[in-house]
Amino acid sequence: IGPMTALAAMLAVLPQTASAQPPATPLWARGYSVIPTPQKVTLPGGDVEFGAAWGWSAPALRQNHAAVRALVGDLREFHGLNLAARQTGQVVELAVKPNTVSAATDPALNAQAYRLSIDATRIQITGNSDAGLFYGVQTLLQLVKRNPSGALSLPVTVIEDWPAVQLRFLHWDTKHHQDTIATLKRYLDWSARMKVNMIGFELEDKFAYPSHPVIGAPGAFTPAELQEIVNYGLERFIQVVPIVQSPAHFSFVLKHPEFAHLKADGN
Repeated sequence: IGPMTALAAMLAVLPQTASAQPPATPLWARGYSVIPTPQKVTLPGGDVEFGAAWGWSAPALRQNHAAVRALVGDLREFHGLNLAARQTGQVVELAVKPNTVSAATDPALNAQAYRLSIDATRIQITGNSDAGLFYGVQTLLQLVKRNPSGALSLPVTVIEDWPAVQLRFLHWDTKHHQDTIATLKRYLDWSARMKVNMIGFELEDKFAYPSHPVIGAPGAFTPAELQEIVNYGLERFIQVVPIVQSPAHFSFVLKHPEFAHLKADGN
C-alpha cells in the first residue's frame, strides 16, 4: 500500500468530529487566555484596571528573584509599565509558601503549583516553590490585556494551577543554522513564559569539541558559552540537555577526512 493511500485510509476512519474546536474555557469566554490552560479557575465577574497605580511587594524573597525580574521586566517590555516596589496601596504580592496549593497527586507536580488571586486592591501570587511562584507570574503576565478604552485590565479571579505533566520538553535542532547566544536566551525567555521546563539542545557540529576542534563549524559554541546557556535556563527553571546524535546521524563527523576510515559503507 502506498503512503498516500495509507494516509487516505487513516483519514477515512477518523471520527467526523476530529476537527471540532474544544469548548471555550471560562477565561477564553471572558476574552482572556493562558497557555497552558490552568487547572482551576474561579471567575466571580468584573475586571481590574492595571496600571501605574500598582506596585509590587516581595519582602521574603531573595534579592533579584526570577519571579520578580519576570514580572517587572515583562511589564516594562510589553506594556511600558514600570512597577515600583512598595508595601501599601494596590500591590502585587509575591511569596513562596509550601503547600499553599495541594491538588496534584505527584509531589513533583505539586511542588510547582501556585495560587493567583486578583481583585481591585490586591494581587497575590503564592507558589509552593520558587518554580511555582515563577509560573504564577507567567500566568498573570499572560492575562494582562488592553480593554476597549486602551487601559490594561485583568479579570477578578482566583486560579489554582499545577503542571499536568512533569516533563514539558522542546527540541532545539541547530544542524542547519547557527544561532547567536542572544537568540538562544530569547528563546529560553519565551519557553519559560509557556512553562516549558526542559530543552533538548541538538548540537551536532555547533559545539567546539575541545579534543577534536575540526568537528565544530565556524562559530560553534564553546564549553563556556554552552555553560552560559545552561545557567540562563536554570535561572528560569529550564534544564538544557545536550543531544549528540550517533551513530546513524554522525555524518557531521564522518565528512572530515581524518574520520573517513570510520564509515561503515564508504558513503
